[in-house]
Amino acid sequence: MDKKLILSFLSLLLYLLPNEAISQKQINLDVDNDLYFDRDFYYSSGIFLTLISPNSKNEKISLNQLKIGQLIYTPSMRYESDPSKYDYPYSGYLYLEYQKKIKTSSSSSYSLGGQLGITGDASLARGMQNLYHDLVLNLPDLKWESQMPQEVQLNLLASYFKGFNIKDNISFTSELYSRLGTYQIMSGLELGLFIGEIPWFGFSDNFIIKSDSKFSFFIGTKLEYFLHDFKLEGSLLNNKANLMMESKNLRNVFLVGFKKNFKDLQVLTSYNSMSKDTNNQRTKRHPFLKISLTYNLN
Repeated sequence: MDKKLILSFLSLLLYLLPNEAISQKQINLDVDNDLYFDRDFYYSSGIFLTLISPNSKNEKISLNQLKIGQLIYTPSMRYESDPSKYDYPYSGYLYLEYQKKIKTSSSSSYSLGGQLGITGDASLARGMQNLYHDLVLNLPDLKWESQMPQEVQLNLLASYFKGFNIKDNISFTSELYSRLGTYQIMSGLELGLFIGEIPWFGFSDNFIIKSDSKFSFFIGTKLEYFLHDFKLEGSLLNNKANLMMESKNLRNVFLVGFKKNFKDLQVLTSYNSMSKDTNNQRTKRHPFLKISLTYNLN
């Protein structure tokens, strides 16, 4: 059953992906990590590699994105072997994602897409984290007891972005986004103040549209509501998870960052502060740093 689901989803990706996306125009690497703040737990790591292909047809501009990503979550008691003492479950998620972002005006766009992933040992999260700890940090392996089970995950994605110009190079931006599927059921709203030439997509979308030296700055917040979150609650369809925790429905993220273009290379970095995902967490907020590099392949 899982193999049929994977083949069906890959067939859908190939159908949706236009010919222009075969020779990708840009490549993006995003790395989220909390080690910069002397942390290594909760949302511990996120690594994302994205191929981006701009497409212009009948005066309509769009961006096609094909992404592979990995998310890693761990408790704060990383070397504790008794799962009953954990304040967050061990969890990994490896996924393939396709999104099409369509420009509707000089300051607005919408996107639709899908995500196929795997949790548990097949996500490679345990091996990746322990390898990094061994080779780079010279730390012992983490326990990874009672991690979230191995299951195929399927999610649908949608978002709408709209910017409002206040005065020259100062804008208010808004983005409504949602995920619906087996991994997460949630909706969110990002609001912020953007300084720089107003884009038609969100600040965190690190696309190169113009190769110039302009600098942009963003400060904002995300307000999110979760109906289901696999990494804490386990599956909607079964009770295979050995360790489950009650998920907080309302969450928020504060972020501040900047973006700078160096012709064929564009750099984005942002500081993010997350509220609790579950009341079990010992700290009220969790910070991480996002570093994003986009290179123009033309």
